[in-house]
Amino acid sequence: MGQKQVNLLFKVLKILQKEGVLKHLVVAGSWCLYFYQFYFEKQQPIASLRTRDVDFLIPEPSSIKLKINLPDLLKDLGFVTDFRGEEGYIRLIHPEFFIEFLVPEKGRSFAKAFPLPQLGMNAQALRFMDILYLETITLKVQGVKIKLPHPACFLLHKIIIYTRRPEVEKRAKEIEQINRMLDFLTKEDEFHSLKMVFLKLHKKWRIRVINNLKNLNKKEIIDILQ
Repeated sequence: MGQKQVNLLFKVLKILQKEGVLKHLVVAGSWCLYFYQFYFEKQQPIASLRTRDVDFLIPEPSSIKLKINLPDLLKDLGFVTDFRGEEGYIRLIHPEFFIEFLVPEKGRSFAKAFPLPQLGMNAQALRFMDILYLETITLKVQGVKIKLPHPACFLLHKIIIYTRRPEVEKRAKEIEQINRMLDFLTKEDEFHSLKMVFLKLHKKWRIRVINNLKNLNKKEIIDILQ
């Protein structure tokens, strides 16, 4: 993560806020680690960022009553529209990073892109996204109100999904972020919030968390959660 990326992201966020979109979004993915420094009042991100993804989660797509065209709005910043895979997922591509939208998968797997005609976009439906908005926090940074998963939600989501990463490099990145977040929450004495969110998960998801923590040899964390 470089300053050029940060500057560009805030330009995007300010446009989304001006157009009334940002209040419907939750920042997801690795960029949360950048913004958590403001929540915990630290001088630098919790972990180094090596990502070109900016993921926006839309918990309730039907709540967006707008009619705008995001690709057109971001075109002047240098973003171009890209269609990915057979499903035609839309990404907005820039040399610094690319933007994708995500929605929680409901019921059976949704193989096609989820339409977002209100934004002139579509989204990818993914499992376990619900965890990221069980508890959220709102920060105001550089005049922009940003909604994020509570750090405990972010961590539990990472613990659940890391085993679903087939690529060795991506799995290693997820494990690194899990370890950094565990260390950080230990220092901040935040494990009470981790257990609080853990108990809100579906039983099957709680079992998955415990099993994945066993695979990571995190017995001390399991003892806290159980």
